[in-house]
Amino acid sequence: MSQSLGNILLAEDDASVLAAVGDVLQDANYHVLRAQSGHDALAMLSERVDLLITDLWMPNMDGLALLEDARLQFPLLEVVVITGNATVASAVQAMKSGAFDYITKPFTPPELLEVVRRAFDHRHMREEISRWKTGQPVATQIRNIIGQSAPMQNVYEAISRVAPFKSTVLVQGESGSGKEVVVRAIHELSPRQARPFIAINCAAVPASLMESELFGHERGAFTGANARTAGYFEAADGGTLFIDEVAELELAVQAKLLRVLETGRVMAVGSVKEKPVDVRVIAATNTNLQMAVDDKHFRADLFYRLNVVRIDVPALRQRTADIPLLVRHLLEGLSREHGLAAPQVEPEAMAALQRYSWPGNVRELRNLLESVLIMGQKAVITEADIPQEVRRQGMEGSAGPVNLDVAERDTIERALQQTGGDRNQAAGLLRISVRTLYRKMAKYGLT
Repeated sequence: MSQSLGNILLAEDDASVLAAVGDVLQDANYHVLRAQSGHDALAMLSERVDLLITDLWMPNMDGLALLEDARLQFPLLEVVVITGNATVASAVQAMKSGAFDYITKPFTPPELLEVVRRAFDHRHMREEISRWKTGQPVATQIRNIIGQSAPMQNVYEAISRVAPFKSTVLVQGESGSGKEVVVRAIHELSPRQARPFIAINCAAVPASLMESELFGHERGAFTGANARTAGYFEAADGGTLFIDEVAELELAVQAKLLRVLETGRVMAVGSVKEKPVDVRVIAATNTNLQMAVDDKHFRADLFYRLNVVRIDVPALRQRTADIPLLVRHLLEGLSREHGLAAPQVEPEAMAALQRYSWPGNVRELRNLLESVLIMGQKAVITEADIPQEVRRQGMEGSAGPVNLDVAERDTIERALQQTGGDRNQAAGLLRISVRTLYRKMAKYGLT
C-alpha cells in the first residue's frame, strides 16, 4: 500500500455523511480520523493532523467554534468547512476566522478532493515559511519561483497570505524579475485555481484597441466589428485576470477599469447594459505608480483600488545568493529543451555571475545561459565562457556597468535637482520618456 498523502480529521454529526465523505478521502489515500461532534474533534486534534474538515452546524460546539479553538492550538492547521447553500454567509465568516476554504452541500468527490489538494498545498507553503522564520532549511522553489534568500522568503509569505482571498493585488518589480510567475503562483494557490487565468500585456496592445480587448464590444460598435466579442474580463469570469504593465493604460480606459473594479460589472463597447463578472484582478508594473500619480499620468483612485495588497519582487542584484540555485534550475530546463547534457559551472564562473548587476534580471540570466550552453556545449562552464562585460564587473579598477550605473544615477539626480523635482522637465533634459525616467528612478531608489 502506498504512503498516506496526509492526515485529515473529519468532524460531522450526520453519521451517513461522515461515512461517505470519510470513504472518499480514504480511497484517495488520505488517513482519516472521524468525529461526530466538535468536542470529540477537539479532543482528537494533535500536531499529526494536517487538515480539519468540519461541518458548520453541529450541536453543542459548532464548526466555527471548533475552527477558532483548533487554530489557536495549532496555527499551521488548515481548515475546510462544509456548509449548506443557505449558510454560505456563515462559511465566509469562517474564512475570515482562518478557514482555508468552504464547500457547499451537495458536492461531488472530485470537488471535495480538489479543495483538499489545494489545502495541503497551502499548508506545505506555510510550513516552509515557518521553517525559514526559525532558521531551519527551507524549500528553494514554490510554483516555479526559485530562491531561498530573505527577499524571496518575504515574497513567499506575501503569496501565502493573499492567495486564498479575492483582494486585488499590485505586483511591482523591474522588467525580467519574475512578476508573472508570482502572479501565477497566487492564482494556482487560490480557490480559483481551476478557473481561467487570463493575462493581458497593456504595452503590447494598441491604445485604440485596449478598451475593446478588456471589456469586449458589440456588433457594429466600430468599423470591422462584425460580431459581438467578449473581452478579457468576461473570459476570466470566475478566475483571475492579470493586467501586466498597467501603467501603460490611457486615462480614459483607467476610468472604465476603476468602475469595473468597484461595481463588479462590465459594459462592452457599443453596449448600454452592464454584465456582472466575478474576476480577481492582479496588476503588475515596472513603473513607480505613485510617481505616475503625482505627475497626473495615472489616476489616484485607480492606484488606491489596485494597491490593496502590494508585493514587491526583488531585482536579481538584490538576491545574488539565489543565483547558484537559479543557474542550476535554468541550465537543467534549457538542457532538456535543446536535448543537451546539463553542464556543471566552475566556482570562478559562478562568482562572476554573482558579481554582475543583471539589469535584465532573471530574463537576462536565462538568455546568457542559453547562449553559453548552445555555443559551448561543454561539460563544465568556465569563467572564460562568461561574456567579458559580465566577467569584468566588480573587479578592481574596472570601468564596467557598476560605474555606469553610478554615473546614470548621478545624472538623473542632477536633472531632478535642476528642475526642482519636475519629472516631465527632467525627462526632457535627459532626452528620455517620462515612463523611462520612472523606471530608472525606481531602479536607483530615487524619490
